[in-house]
Amino acid sequence: MKSIVILVVPLSFALAPLVLTAETESIVLSHHPQLLLDDHLVATSTNLARQINRPVKHPANPLIVQDMPWEKRLVSIYGTVLYDQSLEKFRCWYTAGEFRDGIPDVPDGPVTAEYYICYAESDDGIRWNKPLVSRERFGLHDQHNIVVPGGHGFCVLPEPHDPAPERRYKGAGGAIFGFSPDGIHWKTHNWRDTVRKNDTSTSVIRWRDEYLAFVRYQVDEPKWPGVMRGIGLCTSKDFRTWTPKEEIFTTDEQDGYPWTQPYGLAVTPYGDQLLGILWMIRLDEVEGNNSLGDEDTELVVSRDGRNWQRVADRARFLEPSPGGWDKGRIHAPATQMFVKDDVVHIYYSSTNTRHGSGDWGKPGIGLATLPADRFVALRQRDSNSEAVLETRPLRFDGSALLVNADVQPGELQVELLDKDGQVLTGFNREACRLTKHDKLRQRVSWVQKENQKTIDHAAGFQPVALRFILKGGALYAFQVVDLRRE
Repeated sequence: MKSIVILVVPLSFALAPLVLTAETESIVLSHHPQLLLDDHLVATSTNLARQINRPVKHPANPLIVQDMPWEKRLVSIYGTVLYDQSLEKFRCWYTAGEFRDGIPDVPDGPVTAEYYICYAESDDGIRWNKPLVSRERFGLHDQHNIVVPGGHGFCVLPEPHDPAPERRYKGAGGAIFGFSPDGIHWKTHNWRDTVRKNDTSTSVIRWRDEYLAFVRYQVDEPKWPGVMRGIGLCTSKDFRTWTPKEEIFTTDEQDGYPWTQPYGLAVTPYGDQLLGILWMIRLDEVEGNNSLGDEDTELVVSRDGRNWQRVADRARFLEPSPGGWDKGRIHAPATQMFVKDDVVHIYYSSTNTRHGSGDWGKPGIGLATLPADRFVALRQRDSNSEAVLETRPLRFDGSALLVNADVQPGELQVELLDKDGQVLTGFNREACRLTKHDKLRQRVSWVQKENQKTIDHAAGFQPVALRFILKGGALYAFQVVDLRRE
């Protein structure tokens, strides 16, 4: 068995002065939020821990349910939800299915495919309708919302600026990939020769001029009954010719391997990094069992799509709610999450039965949300002493330093350090002031007497490092932006 070890690096370095030398590699910051989910920007820290911020589930869940004849077997977000700015609509491509011929006590078959992709849309992301966009007969149905017959776990990727109108929507999942001018009318092609068995929700993104498709991988484990699950990756430059899938992730002993296995990975480009919802199955430890178990999710982060780090020491992210509609399992997150109006939208599937129980229960699609950028909080480990984080040397182009933090109650101070690791004159903690920028972000300035400085006043000293001093509260992210252009 090929085993990929994903390192968990705790945020607990011993604090030491940061000295910037000519040989020290500096990092050029974009204007995107820096989430601090990994230690890419971290030089030193003390008395800090990462704490997962779990999404809040909508009280009206499930929002999309089985209410069409062709959905009697299943409704699942083995698919994509996004907000289309041009149409001012939320759009959803989800997996559904009817019962097959021969199933006892189901007299109203037949169907022409085990699974297929249906379409729904909404003005607010809460109340959904299923327009009957297809007039081609499917089984017993003359009008329906089935847009990809035979599709399974189909991920939709809009690219409105593609010069070829017929390719402005791309999609892949199961054994097919394809193109569409509008997300409704699809021309699909065989993907089986490349991806082989792919019975999970596929996630496809464009990252650094390359398409990355995260799919199911079959891990070679001779002593295990049935197929061992893993995460695979296929890549393409043109969305037509794909590399054979390669394994990029399996679980390990800390997870509880082999009884805990990855079921799928939903990947979202989020600023300068890739944020993944790792969907796990935790099997009952009964000899011969490879199906019956519970499902939940964790967060992972990557800078290249190949190497992934676990976030917040493998803490659960989205998990079943005891006694709720989703008490059985979180059996699929949407292929991507998205931010609208400073709110992270995470659509997910669930039901009230366990995986492998032989009963789909009452499946449906729900919504969970977070404030923008607030996936993980940095908090003090010991409240009796302050917590400190220093970044690596940074270069930036911007006029304002913004922090996404909750310091009520509490206090956050910021200092700037020069190449020798010394505090820049006028940028010390005592002079630091935070003022409200918007509902989630505060602007950092440094005030001494009548003199006020902002981040752009340190441009001549670059590279510089940031030192965050936290007393209570939580730090979620920071960002250097250019307000002069707004």
